[in-house]
Amino acid sequence: MLQVYWITIAAVCVGLAGVSGDKIIDGTEAKAHSRPYMAFLEIRKGKNISSCGGFLILPNFILTAAHCQGKSITVLLGAHDLSKKESSQQVIPVEKIIPHESYNDITLENDIMLLKLQHKANLTNEVKTISIPKRNEAFNHKKCSVAGWGRTKTNGTGSHVLREVEVNVNFISRSRIFARGNGIKGACNGDSGGPLVCPGFINKPTAVGIVSYGPKTCEDQGSNAYTKVSAYRDWIEKKINASSSA
Repeated sequence: MLQVYWITIAAVCVGLAGVSGDKIIDGTEAKAHSRPYMAFLEIRKGKNISSCGGFLILPNFILTAAHCQGKSITVLLGAHDLSKKESSQQVIPVEKIIPHESYNDITLENDIMLLKLQHKANLTNEVKTISIPKRNEAFNHKKCSVAGWGRTKTNGTGSHVLREVEVNVNFISRSRIFARGNGIKGACNGDSGGPLVCPGFINKPTAVGIVSYGPKTCEDQGSNAYTKVSAYRDWIEKKINASSSA
């Protein structure tokens, strides 16, 4: 059975220490605000509140995983330490949730989703967009990384600071990228929806994948699976254009 990086928690609250979610395995704390495109998502579904990652690709659009959908979503940008009310933080409700029409919650095929924000983010040193690849754009497979506020071990607690880890791509299919770092380095529960970042054109940091699922336990050395962003470039542009003109 696929292990989805998704944790239901009793409460998720900006400024609350110990927020649950997928964490990075065998990684390190990221330098504060060194990944200004990162987004923390608070997802409400009935009485449950859950969390995922995501990343800013336009001032008013977040890209994340379709399995992170809910009835309503609030986005936190410019954050490093979730236990603090940092002056850099921007809280923006999601106006429109746009999962892929062919998303399959059993196989996790087409695990991609756009979030249109109620208003544009204020771009600052701590809040910036990240590039996504064009269709079939090449990237450096050996210098990639993934980050998130998820668990640091199976059944552990979430990280209140952003953590990161280096990984290598070991296989690419039509719609997925599979990657893992040395030993047990990789993503875990709560990192869902975050970006797999690799050097792209002229070595520019590029979000080539979206955290989708992984091994049964986070410490297993099997690869983490990422939705291949370039395979959905046409879909992304179509949905953004349709939503922007509506």
